[in-house]
Amino acid sequence: MSFLSGFTDCARGQVLQGGIEERATPVQDKFRIGSIFSEDLLPGNHKIKEWYKLPPWLTGGFESKTLKLTTLLGAIESKNETSSIRGLQADKTGAVWDAVIIPNYARVKTAGATDFDIFEEYKVLESAEEKFRCEIKYTAITVDDVSHKILRAEKRSEIQELIPTADQKVIEYSKQMRYDQDGKPLMRKAKKLEVTLFPISKFKPLDQSPGGTFNYKEEFRSYLAESGQSDLIPDEPAALPDSKAPEEEKAKEP
Repeated sequence: MSFLSGFTDCARGQVLQGGIEERATPVQDKFRIGSIFSEDLLPGNHKIKEWYKLPPWLTGGFESKTLKLTTLLGAIESKNETSSIRGLQADKTGAVWDAVIIPNYARVKTAGATDFDIFEEYKVLESAEEKFRCEIKYTAITVDDVSHKILRAEKRSEIQELIPTADQKVIEYSKQMRYDQDGKPLMRKAKKLEVTLFPISKFKPLDQSPGGTFNYKEEFRSYLAESGQSDLIPDEPAALPDSKAPEEEKAKEP
C-alpha cells in the first residue's frame, strides 16, 4: 500500500507529550454510527500525491499471519491474515519506488460485518537502509452486512516502523491512537502492535493499475522529469526484431 497538499478530513489537533494528539477532526456525517453505508460513499478520484524510494528489503509481495498487541497485562496474539505488494516502478539505477495514493481505502471481512479503513494522509518519515517509518491517518468504520448500518466509527493515527530481520522477514511495529467519531481520544496511551511480514514474491514493475485508474509507468516518468530527476528515468526496452523480416527477405530472393 503498496501505503502515500490536499487531504480530506486529516486528523489534526494539539499534540501532547509522546506525540499523542488531544483531539482529531470529527468523522464525516456520512460515516457516523447509525448511518446507512453504501460503497458509493467511499472516496473516488484517487490522486498520486508523490513517489518515494523503498529500501531493497521492503519490495515485492508480503503476507502476515498474526498480530501481536502489547498491553500492561502482557502480549496478546490474534489471527491477522493479510497480504500486500510494495513497490510499483524501478528507476534507471534499479531503486524501487512506491506511490502515495490519497484518498484511498481498504476493506477486511469479519464475522457478519465488514471493516473499512479510509486513508486520508500517508507521510514517509524515514526510508533508510535499516529502517522505514511512516505516519498514517484514517477513518475506520465497521458496517453490518445485513442492515448496512455503520456500527463503529473512529479516527485513527498510526506511526509504523518496519525493520528487516536476519532471516529475510520484516517486523512492523506500530503505535496507534484511536479517537471516537467526535474526535475525542479513546485511550490514554498509544496502543503498541507488532506484525511479522513474510516475503512471498519478488518485486515486479506494475505499469498499469488493475482498475485502469493509473498508468504508473507514465506517471512515474513524469514525476522524475518534473522533479529534476530525469537522469533516473529508466531506458525503454529495446524493440524486438520483426519476426516477419526474414520471411519477407526470403520472398524477395530470385
